[in-house]
Amino acid sequence: MATFDNYDPKQVIVAFRGIELLGYAEGTFVVAERLEDAFSMEVGSQGDITRVRSRNRTGSITVTLMAGSAVNDSLSAIATSDELTGLGYGSAIVKDLNGNTLVTAAQAWIRKVPNVEYAGDSRGSREWVFDCAELVVNVGGAVV
Repeated sequence: MATFDNYDPKQVIVAFRGIELLGYAEGTFVVAERLEDAFSMEVGSQGDITRVRSRNRTGSITVTLMAGSAVNDSLSAIATSDELTGLGYGSAIVKDLNGNTLVTAAQAWIRKVPNVEYAGDSRGSREWVFDCAELVVNVGGAVV
């Protein structure tokens, strides 16, 4: 029997410091990733193999918003405040209500304000990157 599920991008929730991010740009609008592989491999001169575990659990969440999203104002204010006080960090979450995928970080912060670009045929988008001290990732399937 073939599998079947539904996907609705409105059911993907992203929040930073309790602020739900809204006004996603067209195309890929969120990417969450660990910054280092969990394991690497060392191979000796005689072919012996050692599996090396990394304890690095840092990661990033990249969110692409439309240039006109009101959330850009909130994120800009947080980034500006963080540069002045160092207190602009907080929790981040990506939850797919279509399924069981959940990404969380207890300590996240805005890496830098996004580039500002304009084009003749569109208003453009703004890419916000949140660095995460420890990115907890559960890649789940669809809920049927």
